[in-house]
Amino acid sequence: MEKSAMSGKRLSQLMLIAAGFAAGAWAPAAMVMADGGPPTSQFDEISVKRLNIVEPDGKYRLVLSNAERFPGLFMEGKEYKHHSRDGGGMLFFNDEGDEVGGLTFGSKTVGDNRRASGSLMFDQYKQDQTVGIQYSEADGRRMAGLRVWDRPDWSIKPLMEMSARAAAASNEAEKNRIREQMRAYAMANGGGGAERFFAGKALEETVVRLADKDGKARLLLKVGTDGTPSIEFLDPAGKVVKRISQ
Repeated sequence: MEKSAMSGKRLSQLMLIAAGFAAGAWAPAAMVMADGGPPTSQFDEISVKRLNIVEPDGKYRLVLSNAERFPGLFMEGKEYKHHSRDGGGMLFFNDEGDEVGGLTFGSKTVGDNRRASGSLMFDQYKQDQTVGIQYSEADGRRMAGLRVWDRPDWSIKPLMEMSARAAAASNEAEKNRIREQMRAYAMANGGGGAERFFAGKALEETVVRLADKDGKARLLLKVGTDGTPSIEFLDPAGKVVKRISQ
């Protein structure tokens, strides 16, 4: 009886594969059957507007999307509309359903003015990005490098809720008013954080910049536009107090 059941199952699989061939060898996908598991598909090429990778409970693990269908902000599995995000790319999610970084890129040209950017970011827990690789340019002025930010301990969930309200605002004045509320909330809670480290190219200089907890540069390693290397020590006001050069 068991052998007969197995033979029937195998016969069904062979009939399904044969039906696929009968439908035409040009078909873009071939169904691969495996005992003891769900069927898997193989594709030579696929075009989609959005791809969601989800866990068994439905929570996102990764989203790859075009600009039109790109998701908003996420915290604890809930989505909040972004008040200004308009590009495509990829979002990463942690075990709790929080957005924790992503890969974004885009460009825009209006007349003689052009802008372009690309970034790979990783977020602090319940906060904004804390480390990232970033490129940006505007009208030929370029920056590219590795950046590290110091973020506060409080959750940015309230800012996400404000962002959703700004996205739903009926006019630009109302949207800007809510954006000001977002900035005020961050400042009232000690600020949104500060950039502590940058290593890369800034305009025509190669720079390694180390900053204090307030984001003020205190040590600069540079190779200037003329190729001259230097080390600069700065006080909290940004004044160079010591400079070592070749």
